[in-house]
Amino acid sequence: MKPLLLVVLVNLAFALFRILYILLYPVDLSPEEAQYWDWSRHPDLSYYSKPPMVAYMNLITRAVFGNTEIGVRITPVVLSFLLSLIVFFFLRRHTDTKTALLGSILPNLMVGYAVNSVLMTTDAPLLFFWALTLITLYEASLRGSASLWFLAGVWAGLAFLSKYTAVLILPMGLLYLWVTDRHQLRSWKPYISLLPAFLISLPVLIWNIQNDWVSLKHLIGLSTSRSSFPNLSTFLEFLGGQILLMSGVPFFLMVLGWLRFRDRFGLFLTSFSLPVFLIFGLLALRKEVYANWTAPGMFAGTLLAVLYIAQRTSLVFPTAFFLVPLFVLLHFTPLLDRLGLRNLIPPERDPVKVMVGWSRLGEEVSRLYREGDLILSDRYQIAAELAFYVEGNPRTFVFHRGRRTQYYLWRDLLKGFRGRDGIFVTETYPPEGLKKSFSSIEFLKSMDVRWRGERVRTFDIYRVRGFSGVLHESPEGY
Repeated sequence: MKPLLLVVLVNLAFALFRILYILLYPVDLSPEEAQYWDWSRHPDLSYYSKPPMVAYMNLITRAVFGNTEIGVRITPVVLSFLLSLIVFFFLRRHTDTKTALLGSILPNLMVGYAVNSVLMTTDAPLLFFWALTLITLYEASLRGSASLWFLAGVWAGLAFLSKYTAVLILPMGLLYLWVTDRHQLRSWKPYISLLPAFLISLPVLIWNIQNDWVSLKHLIGLSTSRSSFPNLSTFLEFLGGQILLMSGVPFFLMVLGWLRFRDRFGLFLTSFSLPVFLIFGLLALRKEVYANWTAPGMFAGTLLAVLYIAQRTSLVFPTAFFLVPLFVLLHFTPLLDRLGLRNLIPPERDPVKVMVGWSRLGEEVSRLYREGDLILSDRYQIAAELAFYVEGNPRTFVFHRGRRTQYYLWRDLLKGFRGRDGIFVTETYPPEGLKKSFSSIEFLKSMDVRWRGERVRTFDIYRVRGFSGVLHESPEGY
């Protein structure tokens, strides 16, 4: 069988598996996915915590598939398939067919890639446009082509519209040229990429100017909150998260790749992976760092691991033998209970638990909902899920008792609900400010969410009456 045909068939099989998983497996949208879907109902130049690409893509697929889970998640499935083919052509051009086959197929089995091939978060479009930027940038640096440098800037701009982490492309691109081809830094051609990148990113800048730089304040808050140095516990947690996302073996092979490969291609991949892990590793010595923040570095890092495996074919089957069980258990965590491995990842620590119970909560609230009711929660995650799963997809709101969210920027829309009754859903208790915002609050019922036989969450549902027109909330920070 021809290599290209094999790559297409295998990646089509992965895509089909993901589509069937989305359609048939009993999990709901994650809160982040629901939030970004809700953003798509309010098109804007940018949003509170993220640039607008994820909302734009949801806007397109929602128009095609409606307000459905496949309508939200079809985008990462398609992007993953396309990227696998692009990587095949890229690696075949600059290495060999064996490496290209491994690079197109093997990453599909890794935890981080598998997650971002199903869940529609900001990482899915970021990884796609980040990869296109790096591939085009490498070709431009080899050919000295102004048009390719310009195209790299286009992809970089689209990566920035996906997630702010894309700003790292600029310093790492300069690092790559400095260590491999320093004379290009004296040419005007690489810098032409800055023009399209800036123009494409400009709407985000305009939106932030109009909204008091709220995104910048949010990012600063994330990077400085609850910090102390040195914090070994948060660093070890970060390191463990990286090893898990790269499914163990590829992580260590990536590290070996940083040490081993000194040709231009190896230095290119190192320049766009090692700095990402160093930056967030240093940050992890101060505070908690989410494992997915390093997602862009995993693209080049994974290719380094693939290069290492391709040069030692004896590693291919042991690596696949290790990755396949992880891939299966990632998608079907109840198998842990059947295999007697429940204590390895107990239900309360199972990341899948954040994707269960939302559709049933939506059904419960739908039964209680009266036309014109105000639906709100004290957490944006609950509000977003209710917007998606309550019948008719009503507008929902948030009573902020912590940091601000995108829903805080929509609070002026609450004026239209003055005098109305509503439904309030929480996992804790109604805040004092909520009691001041309504004439009365009545507890209706609790709803337990169970996963793998254990209760993992409890929702309390209240009837609120006589909305004053203003939420007496006091958000803290950004």
